[in-house]
Amino acid sequence: MTEARREERLQQGTVVIVGGGPVGLTLARVLSSHGVKSLLFERNQSTTTWPKMDLTNARSMELFHRIGLAQELRQQGVAPEIDQDVLISTGLERNGILGKWELPSVNSFRRRIEQQNDGTQPREPWQRISQAVFEKWLKAICDEDPLIELRFGWKVKSVQEDSDRVSTTVIDPSGTSVVFVSEYAVGCDGGSSTVRRSLGLSIDGGPIPVRAVLVHFKSRDLRRLHKHGRFWHIFFTDPSGGLGGAIIAQDEIDTWTTHLFLPVESDEDPSVLSSEEVVYRVLGGMYGPYPIMIDEILVGSTWRPVIAVTESWSGSHSRAFLAGDAAHQNIPTGGYGMNMGIADAFDLGWKLASVISGSGGTGLLESYEMERKPVASRNVAHSGVHFQVHAGLKDMLASNGADPRRVDDDTAEARHLRCQIHHYYQERDGENKDFGIEMDYRYRSPIILTDRAEDREPHWTPSAYTPSTWPGSRPPHIFLSDGSAIFDHFGKDWTLLCFSDAPCGQHLLVEAARTMSVPLKSINLASEPLAKRLYERNLVLIRPDEHVAWRSDSLEHTKAAYEVLETVTGRVACASVAS
Repeated sequence: MTEARREERLQQGTVVIVGGGPVGLTLARVLSSHGVKSLLFERNQSTTTWPKMDLTNARSMELFHRIGLAQELRQQGVAPEIDQDVLISTGLERNGILGKWELPSVNSFRRRIEQQNDGTQPREPWQRISQAVFEKWLKAICDEDPLIELRFGWKVKSVQEDSDRVSTTVIDPSGTSVVFVSEYAVGCDGGSSTVRRSLGLSIDGGPIPVRAVLVHFKSRDLRRLHKHGRFWHIFFTDPSGGLGGAIIAQDEIDTWTTHLFLPVESDEDPSVLSSEEVVYRVLGGMYGPYPIMIDEILVGSTWRPVIAVTESWSGSHSRAFLAGDAAHQNIPTGGYGMNMGIADAFDLGWKLASVISGSGGTGLLESYEMERKPVASRNVAHSGVHFQVHAGLKDMLASNGADPRRVDDDTAEARHLRCQIHHYYQERDGENKDFGIEMDYRYRSPIILTDRAEDREPHWTPSAYTPSTWPGSRPPHIFLSDGSAIFDHFGKDWTLLCFSDAPCGQHLLVEAARTMSVPLKSINLASEPLAKRLYERNLVLIRPDEHVAWRSDSLEHTKAAYEVLETVTGRVACASVAS
């Protein structure tokens, strides 16, 4: 490592962010929304050209709505009237498909949200957008933010955490080594994270036995590409009947990505395949190459899907943290990777801001891993569940050594087999639809307060969000009687919702917050019967990341109000607080 030539102490309260991908840029913007400065280092000169993620899910869109970016983000992505169907095919040479998941457009999804006002729906529909477009857009926003300083082309070499500081050694574009000293640092620097390695944090998991050859390209040969109709994804079988590859429509105009899947034990050398050959092979499925007109090859690479979660998400002094792929990696099926990273950024961002401003204690930072790691472990495992759905296709097509191509014959047996496969996929359609995974993650940590009078926790299922204000959960979204969204009434920081006209201790919490300098917005919704029923208690305290911190029907005395706020803001830790 180049010997450090100078040291620069950053202004108090400035957070160092390592990595300028979606998670690092989002974290910078979340910190800025709370008035906190950040200095972000990214080793590359510009944002990515790689098509990593292509769906910002409903929960992430809710969070971006919270900081005022949802609508502008939508303007960068796929048009709202376009559906996003997922097809299962034996190859584009064939006239029919084996299966189809019908996923709604943004407009259709929004109509469902408006019509099904029962708390089960998100505040925002999902949004298709390529990571290459996403990063470029968000970087431009951060470039204009006076609280964010971006240094692209600056390579972080190491991070050292001490009890009162973090020293980040960086190589600037001229090759000079500089040590930046800050109170806190966050590694958002991907699966090979320098921050994680510098802190000596081990990772549990690794690659699965599959190789993938990626080709990102431009083509306007829609007559050939839309042989089965317009699509978002198509999964293709290979000659053995197994999952051979996939194509993703990135922008519904001219940009596409194919993935060719190869077993690790295969003797085939993917480096000898041209990018064009890879594309034709994927699209041909089990029937040989399917040529199309390719206008431009953008990028190509070979990669291995990984299932892994880092054992610890912070250094021993809780001053250096990990977020995004540095903390967890998953198979892309389900689209959980970047979306988990977005939630990491919001969780850690408001907690860092609270500690820096003095409105919260260090218990907030200690809660970060406790809250986010169980979510990541479950979601990472669930991405494997989705992948296995496609892997199970081979058992149906090639059972007892049968020829997989028989599925396309015009015979009674083939029609029966196609019907079986259709039902197989309809019964296993959770990929991009499992809202229990995406929206119903429930945090458990010392800063989540459960009243002694609480009933049994609501049932959880991966397939659906269960409306509840169980402490630690995301509260239900509904439209109020005036047509406004309940989430839009929440404050920028803490929110106290009261569902009673009679005194039930709300004034005690408001006064305690004022005394403790905890920014709290108080709202009375006693006249909203649907909200009152779904929110389940007279008093519901919502955190800055739109999760329930505490709820109760009443507070009887001032001491209890202080105990609630001291606990949820990380100043003390206790198991429960009496009403």
